[in-house]
Amino acid sequence: MKLFQQKRYALLLSCALMSSIVTSVSAMEEVNAKHTETTESINRNIVVQLSNSMLSQDEVSALGHYFDRELIQHDPAVQNGRTPMLNSIRSMRQQVPARTLTVKHVLADRNLVFVQSHISATPANEMSGLNRYDTYRLDHGVIVEHWVVQNDAPTNSASGNSVFSNLYTYPSPPAPLTVDQMDMNRLLVKNLSIDVFSQRNFGLLDRLWATNYIQHNPYLINGRAALAGALPYFVPVGNQYRVTMVMSDGDLALICAQAQAPGSNPADEFSGVAVCDLYRVANYEMVEHWDVFQSVPATSVNGHSMFSSLYREH
Repeated sequence: MKLFQQKRYALLLSCALMSSIVTSVSAMEEVNAKHTETTESINRNIVVQLSNSMLSQDEVSALGHYFDRELIQHDPAVQNGRTPMLNSIRSMRQQVPARTLTVKHVLADRNLVFVQSHISATPANEMSGLNRYDTYRLDHGVIVEHWVVQNDAPTNSASGNSVFSNLYTYPSPPAPLTVDQMDMNRLLVKNLSIDVFSQRNFGLLDRLWATNYIQHNPYLINGRAALAGALPYFVPVGNQYRVTMVMSDGDLALICAQAQAPGSNPADEFSGVAVCDLYRVANYEMVEHWDVFQSVPATSVNGHSMFSSLYREH
């Protein structure tokens, strides 16, 4: 019965997606032409190479070819452009003398690549260092726009799980997901997030979250029941929740949003909290979860918010 309910919810989303496709076939064809699986693979490799080089012994200036000269920056502490980005990497190296960045998760979706990194002088200890979520937009193999949300990695957690580990085990080896299935996961996670975190429809947890949900949020123990008990406090009445980015790759789906306290101005992009949730989705069910959140500063040195999307293809 539960699987039927999960599939029914997913089918309803699929119908909405198909309706959109029918009414905008030419637009979808254009998107499909520009964002092929090959391009996503190339973009993923570029970002992984960059990430592995950021804190290496290589000269920082050698990393310049990864970034567009007019790079659009959404890190509130970094100016726009290639040179300020390289200066930011130099500063990061000074802050982490051991120069260790470990890539934990990577998603490539259309022209976006997301990477979760553990930055620490003691990488074997996942309860140390920094939990960093970077998202890059690429155009013809060059990074043209960058967002980041980061926080200190917690030194302990209620579940005993770190914010980086992968713990879910499939009962049997899963088949690779099709493009349609990944599209469905993207749509599923987006709509569920809006339903739960904006409209407070907590009843969806019983249908679309696994009973033994694996939790990497440091404040919650494993299991759907723990999440259900905490949500009324995490999501108060009047909570403002605006989705700003959604990605899907394989069985992972990422959603980033601006969360604001009740009574806040929803048009103010320089307030509230930037939050990104990463889910593992198996058979229409959320089975594992990671997240990061960062308070939004009232200003940024580049003039852009942490949420806007500004690049336009030339």
